[in-house]
Amino acid sequence: LLRIATAVNGNDRTTFDFDGGWYSSSLCILFALTPAPVGQPRQIYLAHIWNILVGMALRQIPSGDFTFFFQFADAPPGAEYGLPLTWKQALAVAFGVSGQAFIGILHPPATGLSLAFASSDKWSWGTMLSVMAADTFMVVFAICYINLAEKIQYPLYWLGLGWRANDRMGKVQKSAQKSANNAIRRASSINNSSNKKGGDESV
Repeated sequence: LLRIATAVNGNDRTTFDFDGGWYSSSLCILFALTPAPVGQPRQIYLAHIWNILVGMALRQIPSGDFTFFFQFADAPPGAEYGLPLTWKQALAVAFGVSGQAFIGILHPPATGLSLAFASSDKWSWGTMLSVMAADTFMVVFAICYINLAEKIQYPLYWLGLGWRANDRMGKVQKSAQKSANNAIRRASSINNSSNKKGGDESV
């Protein structure tokens, strides 16, 4: 990530002053929960973009000289007032999570970006470009590696509009439908057995 940032921002790393710890969680989802909707490319890209924009938007609100509202009572003359940083951070996470859920682009690790961008003005549009480049590398590597296996594939979909990533997607859908039908038959069988037993006892 830092090499990508250097290529984008030159030798000035202050515009990319962070570690991408959330990528550890993204990799866990990609390789351990591969079929999960939250790990598909659409979710990764759009969730990161959404949370970056939320963080940058809330960062524009002046923070003043205070961290908490209760510090206003002891404010010296001439102090600058604004929305305390802790509140901006909380709002960034709240809007980041709720926006992902509402739009349908949930990718939990991406929420850390809304907090980070709301907390520091060192993160810029160049940082966003670096994050997108890192996303591309992560997705391409996952596609090349995971699809070496015969019983698993990645991605299951690209745009999330019901389009199949490839022909094997039909097998995944049929397998899921078969499991659901089996569960329904088992539940029906248990229910019928319970009703029959209850009828025998009443007689």
